[in-house]
Amino acid sequence: MPLEKTQRELDKIFEFSLDIICTIDQHGRFLRVSSAVNTLLGYSPSELTATTYLELIHPDDLELTRASIADIMNEGSSNRFENRCIHRAGKHIPMLWSASWDDEEKELHCIARDGTVKRQGELLRLSLQESNQRYEYVTKATSDAIWDWDLKKNTLFWGEGFEAIFGYPKNQVIPDLHSWTNHIHPEDLDRVVASVYAVIYGTETNWKDEYRYQRADGTYADVVDRGFVIRGVDGKAVRMVGAMHDISERKKSLKEMKQFADDLFVRNRELQQFAYVVSHNLRSPVANIIGISDLMGMEKDNPEVMEHCIENLKTSVNRLDQIIVDLSKILSVSDGSAEISREPVDLLEILQNVKADLTNNIDKSGALLHLPEGSFIIPSHKAYLYSIFFNIISNALKYRSTQTPEIMVNIQINGNKAIIKIGDNGIGIDIDKHGGDLFKPYKRFDFSREGKGLGLFLVKSHVTALEGDISVDSEVGKGTTFTLIL
Repeated sequence: MPLEKTQRELDKIFEFSLDIICTIDQHGRFLRVSSAVNTLLGYSPSELTATTYLELIHPDDLELTRASIADIMNEGSSNRFENRCIHRAGKHIPMLWSASWDDEEKELHCIARDGTVKRQGELLRLSLQESNQRYEYVTKATSDAIWDWDLKKNTLFWGEGFEAIFGYPKNQVIPDLHSWTNHIHPEDLDRVVASVYAVIYGTETNWKDEYRYQRADGTYADVVDRGFVIRGVDGKAVRMVGAMHDISERKKSLKEMKQFADDLFVRNRELQQFAYVVSHNLRSPVANIIGISDLMGMEKDNPEVMEHCIENLKTSVNRLDQIIVDLSKILSVSDGSAEISREPVDLLEILQNVKADLTNNIDKSGALLHLPEGSFIIPSHKAYLYSIFFNIISNALKYRSTQTPEIMVNIQINGNKAIIKIGDNGIGIDIDKHGGDLFKPYKRFDFSREGKGLGLFLVKSHVTALEGDISVDSEVGKGTTFTLIL
């Protein structure tokens, strides 16, 4: 009775087990197979009785299966192995086997179960591993700083480019959101963070913004940042991936191009003005020369008229020559293509030279020229400085008031720069009326004094060539002060 009960229990196990249970003889033939073989492989137990198990094995797995069975039979212990079995429908089913050899009965007792889930898991693991490897290769190959933000864990991963672009050692970067927000420029921070969360809590999937991001050395890079939001089945954002691209050089180039375009516009406008000035100033002496030439042709037999014509012709030619000389000066200071050579220059020494060259004018006007004491040396260009000082001081003498003229020069040195103030108590300039034309060529504001209107134009041009700055403070009837930063 106990034996019969045991047999009945064994039969139930064979009938209801979800795994395939089988007994195989030493020649590889099935002696008994459980009902699960029908569910898993599509065969009935009776079909497999007296057939060999090798007939069910995928051809590519036969060698591995034979070797595994041989090891089990030789060692007399249980062992596990995997292979693929051929389903009745022709498909291949991954199977997980556990087998033990009964040396006394010369039988192999086996249990096999469907390994599809495990196989799929293994394939998924390999796929993920391959994807991660590709992702790592991409982060190394790209010049962008790739990032991956897990919104649930609030962790932020940075790719290889983050250190290369911004200089932060990757092993010292804390993998949280602060590693990003802490380095956004304060003026951009609120706007950028708001734009990110607007996408996260909205329905959009793509995000893009442009802002300034601090490098490890404290400077800021201009970046364009793009991100993609990954959402769960409920539509909520669970992850965000993206890349930061450094556009600092591009923005610098655009800025330089804009500056170049602006300079070109100014130069073109100046060229038009210059063409007008040339046409206007040359017209009078040329017309005189033509008129005199015609008169000389008609009066060639009249000595008195001819002598008078020759004198007038000389005057017109000299006037024409002076205009050409003046225009040559304008062209020479307008050409900014040549780099200015600099050397240590003593400003006081140049001022003393200007004073010596203007001695006659100073004595005639009774002017007092006050120069500072000491040595004021900066790297600059002697000829340009002389021209600047000469034209400002000679203008102060020319446009003096009826009272005793006084010209005061003060100098302050700040590093390689000098702040120079040249003030007078002359007739002054109506800045509101003439301020816009003050440094233009051939602009004169007091025709009672002799002049050509080139002095302040040359001053401004030379200051610009020296990459300096000039400003004017003036009041009619009280005087004028020029402030130079050179």
